[in-house]
Amino acid sequence: MAEYDFRALSPHDFELLSRDLLQRPLKVTLESFTAGRDSGIDFRYRRGDVNLILQCKHYVDSGYEALVGILKRKELKKLETLKPTRYLLATSVGLTPHRKKESLEILSPYCLDTGDIVGRDDLNNLLTQHPDIERQHFKLWLTSAAVLERVLNAGIFSESDRHLDRIRQRLCRYVPNPSLARAQEILEKSHFCVVAGIPGIGKTTLAEVLLTDLVDRHGYTAYRVTHDLSELQAIKNPKSKQAFYFDDFLGKTALDKLQKNEDQRLVELMAEVVDNPNWRFILTTREYILNMARQHYEAFAHPPVEFKMCVINLSDYTGPARAKILYNHIYFSDLPKEYKLALLEGRGYQKILTHRNYNPRVIEHMTQIRHAGTVAPTLYLQEFLDNLDNPSRIWEHAFRHQISEAARHLLLALTTLADETKLEHLEQAFHTFYEFRRQKFGFATKPGDWIDALRELDGNFIKTRKIGKDIVVSFHNPSIRDFMELSLEKAGGDALDLLRGSHFYEQYVALWQGIRGRRFPTIEQSGADFIEALAKNLWAPSARTIRHVNKAGEEVGVVSRPPSTESRSEFYVRVVDKVHPKAAAQITSQLLESLTDYWKQGSADREDLVRLLKLLVERGMPQSSEVFLAARQCVLSRPETVDDFQAVAQFCDAYAETVSEADRDSLKVEFEEFAEDYASNFDYDDDPDWLRQVASDLERLGGHFGVDTEPRTQGLLERADEIETERAEPEPDEDDDRRWSTDTLVDDVSGMFDGLQSVLKDV
Repeated sequence: MAEYDFRALSPHDFELLSRDLLQRPLKVTLESFTAGRDSGIDFRYRRGDVNLILQCKHYVDSGYEALVGILKRKELKKLETLKPTRYLLATSVGLTPHRKKESLEILSPYCLDTGDIVGRDDLNNLLTQHPDIERQHFKLWLTSAAVLERVLNAGIFSESDRHLDRIRQRLCRYVPNPSLARAQEILEKSHFCVVAGIPGIGKTTLAEVLLTDLVDRHGYTAYRVTHDLSELQAIKNPKSKQAFYFDDFLGKTALDKLQKNEDQRLVELMAEVVDNPNWRFILTTREYILNMARQHYEAFAHPPVEFKMCVINLSDYTGPARAKILYNHIYFSDLPKEYKLALLEGRGYQKILTHRNYNPRVIEHMTQIRHAGTVAPTLYLQEFLDNLDNPSRIWEHAFRHQISEAARHLLLALTTLADETKLEHLEQAFHTFYEFRRQKFGFATKPGDWIDALRELDGNFIKTRKIGKDIVVSFHNPSIRDFMELSLEKAGGDALDLLRGSHFYEQYVALWQGIRGRRFPTIEQSGADFIEALAKNLWAPSARTIRHVNKAGEEVGVVSRPPSTESRSEFYVRVVDKVHPKAAAQITSQLLESLTDYWKQGSADREDLVRLLKLLVERGMPQSSEVFLAARQCVLSRPETVDDFQAVAQFCDAYAETVSEADRDSLKVEFEEFAEDYASNFDYDDDPDWLRQVASDLERLGGHFGVDTEPRTQGLLERADEIETERAEPEPDEDDDRRWSTDTLVDDVSGMFDGLQSVLKDV
């Protein structure tokens, strides 16, 4: 007979188990309700005059006294309102005949007899009768003492985790996600699986779940490799069902030096496992360490069998998975009740679930009293969020100690570039910075450092993807950029070296802007050096790009979109004003003189020019100056695009006294001609949104120049309506469980946490 105490189940898990067990003898399908909003109903069955209610009470530590108290104070009042024809109570509390009788007296006449009160022993009896349900609720058997004893005896868990309660606590918090199914499929097909991922993502826990399943459900004997593969030589038996486990097989902190020929023996064992239906092999590593190994060891670069990898991604943690992970960590934590309620009251937990730096390692860290207890319960939620805002505990050690020098330089260079940067631009920025530091520090470099660093980081710290023919690079997730920016804020030397070793104009802008608008301290303190470097590189190459999309809305590549001369000049003027306000006019005079000649030739980005002009006038430049007059001439002469006319309109509004009536009449005529031609060019466009944008632009500018554009815009708007009617786009899929915006999902998650809050307040 099963002998579970159900301590490993959360209240939500216990409710689902009770439902599945009691549906069998009742021979009905119980109606389920969102947890926490039940008004006394967890599950219900209605048919004709029958109104059956099942309520579940999970009190492991508080016991029978707490259960009786709740029945008297709350449950009976709910029953008097609901008036069911039959009421079933399922509880994890152990019940004697006397306790059942006492409970029946409280719940009469709604409970018909003591059989309607199902205690811990009754549930275990039902589990014995229905072993399939026991298997369905994997966390129940996974965390049982008998299973853990068998797994411990197999030597799966490390020495530091040999205490049963600690192992059970970790597995209680585990929430299945798509990576579990992927790994199981790989094991079934290939017999071995390399579980990889970023720090804190749950690689070891996934491996332990896979091994526990193999040992307990499939009859494997497990062997854990603690140091090297020679440990397996004496025990390998091709005719026995054996599972081999090698945690952090390439090192826990970096690429450790393998034993002689260990790389060859590893891939040979993988090949053996592939050919043997009785064997399974599970390995874990951080993906960037595996990428390094492929560069250092020939056997890994060209293995006889393809590495079958299950990479755990943050995308595996869908909305429901995130919620269940946090729920489990709160419920099973050693936090005092006041701290748990601090996350639940006002649904503060939602800020955690939707945080862009959500990571299971931070969740685990912040639900331990030794970390959370450093602040009062009232400050706990904010402390939790502050730790998510600062992801350094996740990435610091890996960045400082586990990746190569070249890889660190690549990440520093990427921090000063856009969120999506062309691969060739990143390579140029890397080489310029790397060469500067080589000359400064004198470390050795190799021709292949760039490629090695890229391979080492791709898939963990960074990710690459193809857009048309172009490859773009970005950080693997937002928390890594946050960490890198925080590192630059703290490590002033890196920021200054990036200033001196930058290749692109945008890198100077990024260094000046700092982290979320807060300038890096060393850059702030080195204003003169910054101006000197910027002045020399104001016209440096640009890494700025935009995505190129065809008429079907498909991304076909990225194209260069360098900032204009006027935009760069405005940035330079603002930096000079900040660093040397008293000498700013003198410092910028040479730049403005060269711009004046440039504008007289009619060359400029007119909208950027108007913005620059606004800054210069605010600094005290008179409207009679040569600079202003040259800018005025450039803006008003021969506008040819919507952007040009937009700039003209902005100039006329800002400096109306400098625009004569003759100028305005001439601009009106020019706009009438432009609007006629511009509208006709889009008559046959098939993008309704773009047609409406064209109509809106023309209408807005027409109002400014005194031109009636309705005859031109009406046809564009009618064409847009026709296209949308023809296409009749399908409704979006509301069943996508990855979206937080669906009402059902939000209600379910809120209800689950509301239920936990209710349990905590009851106890």
